[in-house]
Amino acid sequence: MFATIVKELKLLLRDPVGLLLLIFMPAILIIVMAVTQDSTFKDMRDVKFEVFVINKDHGKVGKEIVAAIEASSMFETKIYTDEHSLRNDINSGKAKIGLIIPEEASSSLVNTANKVVNAVGAKSGLPASYAQNKALDSTEIEVLFDPTLKPSFKNSFKFALMQYATQSKMNTLMSRLGSMNGTEMGIDSALIQELYSALPLKEHLEDKHATFTLNSVQHNVPSWAIFGMFLIVVPIAGNMIREREEGSMTRLKLIPGAPVKANIGMILFYTLFCFLQFYVMMLIGTMLIPLFGLPKLYMGTHPWATVPLVLATAFCATTYGYLVGNVFKTANQAMPVGAIFTVILASLGGIWVPLEILPPVMTTVAKFTPMYWAFNGVSNIFLRGQGMRDVWMPIVIMLFSGCVMTLISSFISRRRIVN
Repeated sequence: MFATIVKELKLLLRDPVGLLLLIFMPAILIIVMAVTQDSTFKDMRDVKFEVFVINKDHGKVGKEIVAAIEASSMFETKIYTDEHSLRNDINSGKAKIGLIIPEEASSSLVNTANKVVNAVGAKSGLPASYAQNKALDSTEIEVLFDPTLKPSFKNSFKFALMQYATQSKMNTLMSRLGSMNGTEMGIDSALIQELYSALPLKEHLEDKHATFTLNSVQHNVPSWAIFGMFLIVVPIAGNMIREREEGSMTRLKLIPGAPVKANIGMILFYTLFCFLQFYVMMLIGTMLIPLFGLPKLYMGTHPWATVPLVLATAFCATTYGYLVGNVFKTANQAMPVGAIFTVILASLGGIWVPLEILPPVMTTVAKFTPMYWAFNGVSNIFLRGQGMRDVWMPIVIMLFSGCVMTLISSFISRRRIVN
C-alpha cells in the first residue's frame, strides 16, 4: 500500500499537465466564475440605474415621483425635455430606462381622489361634492425600456415606481379626505408618511453570526472546488489503463493479495490528494479572491464540520475515477467519457446553474448525483450555519456511492481476469 502511494505520487509529479488540470484549472475556474458572476449575485441595492425623466406635470404628483426616484439609493435621474430624443436614445441603447410623466398626472390623481371622497361623503352624510372628469381616467405614466434590458431590471424599476406612485396617491387622497366636510382639516404629512410606512418587512437570519449576503464567491468557490475533485477521474483512469497496457498490472497480480493492497493504496492516495485540493481552493477563496475586489469566502460557524464531508466526497470522486479506469479498455475511451460525464454531473448537481431554475424533473434527477449531495452539504455548513450532526446524510450517501462504485469496479476487474 505504501509503495503504491509513493508510485502514484511519482506518476502525478511526472505529469505536469495532469497536475495543472487538477490544481490550477479549478483555481482559475473559481476566480473567473466568481468575477464574471459577481454582478448577478449582487444585491440590487448595490446597482445604480439611470432613469431619464420627462416631467410634463406642473402639479405636485410629478415633483413627488421625481423626488422619490432621486432620493432612492437604487436610481439616479437625468432630466430630458425632448420626448423624441428620449425615445431615440432608448431604442439605440444610449439610455436604458425612460419615464414620461403626463401633464394630467396631478389632475388625474385629484380626480380619482374626488370620486373616493364623494362616495365616502354620500355614505357618511358629510357634504362632499368635488368635480369629476371621466376624461382623466385614462391618464397613464409611460415607462420606456431598452429592448435589451433584462426582465429582472425592468421588474425592479416598475416595482419601485409603483411604490412611489402609491405614496403620491395616498398623499392626494388623504388631503381630500381631510377637507371633505368643507373645511380644511390639515392632516399632518408626517402622519400620512407613517401610515404609508406601516407594517414594514424584516429579514430574519437563522445564523446569528452570519454577516454576509449570498454572493458569487459563496456559490462558485465550493461548487468549482467539488467539480475539481471529480476531475481526478482523468489521471486515475489514465494511469490504470497505462499500467494494464504496459503489463505492470499483470505482474502485480502474480503476487498473492498485492492487487487488493495496491488498489487500496491508490484510492487512499487520491482521496487524500482530493481532500487537500479542496482546502487549497478554500484558501484561494479566503486569501486570493479578495484581491480581485470580491468578498472573502465565509465558511460558516462550524468550518471543521466540512472535514468528514470533504473526505467522503474525495473518496466518492476517487472511486468514480477507479470505476471509469476499470470500465474502459483504452485511454481514448476513458478520458473523454470520464471528463464529459463529470461535466454532466456538475450540470445536474447545481454546480453550473442553481437548481431552482431547473424543471422539477431535473431537480429530482439531481438528487441521484453525488455532486448534488456534496454541494448541498457544504452549503448547509457555509450558508446555513449547520454542524456535522446536520450533514450526516450527505456524508453517508457519498460513502455509500463510493462503496458501490468500488464493488462494481472490483467485479469488472475480476471478470476481466477470468476472461
